[in-house]
Amino acid sequence: MRHRINKLKQLNTGAKKKDVFIRNLLSSFVKNGRITTTPKRAKVLKAETDAFFSKLVKTYSRYNTEAESKRECIKIVKATIFGEAEGKKVMSEWLPKYLWDNKKSSYVVSYKLGVRKWDAAEKVMLKLV
Repeated sequence: MRHRINKLKQLNTGAKKKDVFIRNLLSSFVKNGRITTTPKRAKVLKAETDAFFSKLVKTYSRYNTEAESKRECIKIVKATIFGEAEGKKVMSEWLPKYLWDNKKSSYVVSYKLGVRKWDAAEKVMLKLV
């Protein structure tokens, strides 16, 4: 039986490495603002990125003071993103942009790029909006 199995997160990286792999992809995606990968990884990364930023925006708007909001958002960022520079970039660049635009969802845009030259795998570029 296949109860409670998330078909979206079925990557061939092993059970223990899967979360670390997704967090690593998310960290490099936030660092560069765009990433080129395969369609399956792109689908997983897009879902994780949308969930991550929507959680940040929702958490930020939940608290009354700005200091409390930032403190709680920093906790979420530290629990998810690898690297201090990437976390600072989320808090200083991406989160204020999404708060200013009143975005609740759709933080990522995907573009199909064709196939890779050496193994003919499809390529997809993800870009933060």
